[in-house]
Amino acid sequence: MAKTSGRKKEPVGGTKKELVIVARPAITPQQVERDERKRKLMLVLKAMDDQGGIYERSLVNLVYWLKTEKGIDLGYNFLTVGGVPSSKELHEDIVALLYVGFAETNPRTRKLRLTNEGKEFLEKKGYDKEFYEKLKAAVDELRPKIAALDAQIELTTLLTRPGPRRRRF
Repeated sequence: MAKTSGRKKEPVGGTKKELVIVARPAITPQQVERDERKRKLMLVLKAMDDQGGIYERSLVNLVYWLKTEKGIDLGYNFLTVGGVPSSKELHEDIVALLYVGFAETNPRTRKLRLTNEGKEFLEKKGYDKEFYEKLKAAVDELRPKIAALDAQIELTTLLTRPGPRRRRF
């Protein structure tokens, strides 16, 4: 008969899981009102409203191009890896606008857009009309680049979407 030791079996390496909880304060509309960066981001979404919104990746590129090509700095820092810009602050601001209900993701197209509540917020609190006109003109100049990037994203999601498979001959 085999003798067993009195100690517990340890899990095999890498199977132990820990739950890590990160507490983040909830954001309020009053905080958005005081944050100039988020208000300017809302103006960018407003400028893209006539196109039915913008993909998050396209929005990151647009804000980057506004800063580097048009000299309109919205206050975001960017890190470019392989020519693709990314910004942690921009992503956090997008999540904040989604959280307070000033922005939404279209369920069908997955594009970001301002909600009616977000549009009312801008109208009620006011914004710099001169800055908005300058921003809208710059966005209109960059629209062909945005459209090309949006088409690429749509094609990629179309090809990766699970669906019925066709038989190839």
